[in-house]
Amino acid sequence: MWAIAGIISAGIVMVAIVALGKLLEPLQKSVLAAVVIANLKGMFMQVCDVPRLWRQNKTDAVIWVFTCVASIILGLDLGLLAGLVFGLLTVVLRIQFPSWSSLGIIPTTDIYKSTKNYKNVEEPEGVKILRFSSPIFYGNVDGFKKCIKSTVGFDAIRVYNKRMKALRKIRKLIQKGQLRATKNGIISNAGSANSAFEPDEDIGDPEELDVPTKEIEIRVDWNSELPVKVNVPKVPIHSLVLDCGAISFLDVVGVRSLRVVVKEFQRIDVNVYFASLQDHVIEKLEKCGFFSDNIRKDIFFLTVHDAVLHLQNQVKSREGQDSILEMITLIQDCKDPLELMEAELIEEELDVQNEAMRRLAS
Repeated sequence: MWAIAGIISAGIVMVAIVALGKLLEPLQKSVLAAVVIANLKGMFMQVCDVPRLWRQNKTDAVIWVFTCVASIILGLDLGLLAGLVFGLLTVVLRIQFPSWSSLGIIPTTDIYKSTKNYKNVEEPEGVKILRFSSPIFYGNVDGFKKCIKSTVGFDAIRVYNKRMKALRKIRKLIQKGQLRATKNGIISNAGSANSAFEPDEDIGDPEELDVPTKEIEIRVDWNSELPVKVNVPKVPIHSLVLDCGAISFLDVVGVRSLRVVVKEFQRIDVNVYFASLQDHVIEKLEKCGFFSDNIRKDIFFLTVHDAVLHLQNQVKSREGQDSILEMITLIQDCKDPLELMEAELIEEELDVQNEAMRRLAS
């Protein structure tokens, strides 16, 4: 139908140009202009649609106004070309600055919504969830990293550098003798509030105090007070979940950026998990060498809720192990007093038996 209508329209235009052209030649230009304007009346009336278009989509409204003004100033051909280039530019800008949101769970459901747009939404304890609604490629990797930084509330690179600076100062204090290093990799400082800095059980042991600091793994509770004056940012989370359901494709730069992000967070003891990835995206990750010994496929989940449940089970199992260790410690601490009580009871029974035998003998 469309092809037949096009043929009929082309035939009418051809007849008008060939047959009616000579009849319209003596007419004044003003008359010809009036004919053109009358035919373009519907097009000019589209200006009234600009306010409605602005309310619906501001980007499309700006493209329409720019193309119209450019066509009036530069002419129809150059104006349309300028409008096309401007439209492509807006597409690039929208891809570079995509939409993203931090997610939380609606209580008693498995539904996750934006914490900014919904009120009754709760974030899982120690977990941040980020939904990135755009492909990840070389044009928006910087924006992707900024979204992650805004979601978690800290810069992983800055946290790592500050921790390394604090560790260097701690090692210097150990070398100067102001702090002590043990074989268990624990350093101590009198008056320190850090739970990782515990006093030695046997301070007078010279062999333990002379342990080289380079061979000791220094363990520090970074959320407690440090014995050195370094402002290390706090890390209130233990896991980051990326909702990748809206990621349609990745390029090589995007895969490399994801790999770097995972390693940056692993260095500061924060695990990164992926949810809702499409099959062809996972294949792209495999082809680009995303996986390694530290980045395995067990960090991928079908849904965000599956990832959150896995993390909650990990926390519960860890707490259960800690409680078991605490009970074992209490039992060991109470073992000697129980043995003493049993020995005393046996002695009392023997004394009673001896006294009874003496009475019978007498």
